[in-house]
Amino acid sequence: MPLAANTTGGHTASSLLGIAILVWLLAVAGGLLYWLIHAIRITIRRRRKPAAATTARATPAPAAAAAPTPTPQPTQRVSGPASTGVPAQPAGDATPPPPAIPGARLSPEQLEPLGVGLSTARRLEAVESLVAHTLCTLPSDRWYVARYFLTASQRIPFVIVGETGVFTVWALDGPPIWNELASYDETAARVKRRLPGYTGTVHVGICRAIAKHEIEPRWWCRPGEPGAWVMSLGWLIRWIEHFGPGHGLGVKDIERLRMLANPRRDTPPPRVPEVVPDLGSQMPSS
Repeated sequence: MPLAANTTGGHTASSLLGIAILVWLLAVAGGLLYWLIHAIRITIRRRRKPAAATTARATPAPAAAAAPTPTPQPTQRVSGPASTGVPAQPAGDATPPPPAIPGARLSPEQLEPLGVGLSTARRLEAVESLVAHTLCTLPSDRWYVARYFLTASQRIPFVIVGETGVFTVWALDGPPIWNELASYDETAARVKRRLPGYTGTVHVGICRAIAKHEIEPRWWCRPGEPGAWVMSLGWLIRWIEHFGPGHGLGVKDIERLRMLANPRRDTPPPRVPEVVPDLGSQMPSS
């Protein structure tokens, strides 16, 4: 009897363990099935959203009118005063440059006159830079220095206005030429006409900025002809200052002159005809 009782109890425990394992397997299977269904739903929702957004963007609003499709127009020649006779190029059209001209078309003898002029221009540019650097030492509240003052289609390298008067200064890389002195004197006279009522003299100075030796200021002229002061770079400031304040301008004059010299917003005087003729028909054909 005790043996039979023990056998029955062992079968009962095994049955309970089997049932527990089966319940656990069913629970795990149910959880996996729920997770799989949930993942499928999320995937379907993600696929539906882009399609709906694309449909919404593709469908125009009822109140918005469809813009007309632009019709390509052929390139036309621009007419009117600003026409150049060249067909307008579409925006962004990058036309490659033409090939370089090989070899030489002019002989050295033909290029020499222009080359000499360009060499002279470069030397004058160098000596004018030296003079400009020297004139920067003048006190800015007492002096106004203008570069390339234009008068009667001629540019004066330096016009200097300050406490000892008004000066026009030319920078040279060598001795002045006699027939140039009359031109310098005439130019100074035109500058003085820009100062109505001014009783002083507009002094003409020639600065030999790269002279080998010091040149003290001296009056350079021929009898009965206009002249100019000639000096080396080291004497330029002392020459300007030695004239004294008799015909000089005050600090308020310099301040107002500096203000007047600022670029103006009003329309400058016209230098070309208001109506420019169409010269496109006169351009040489390629």
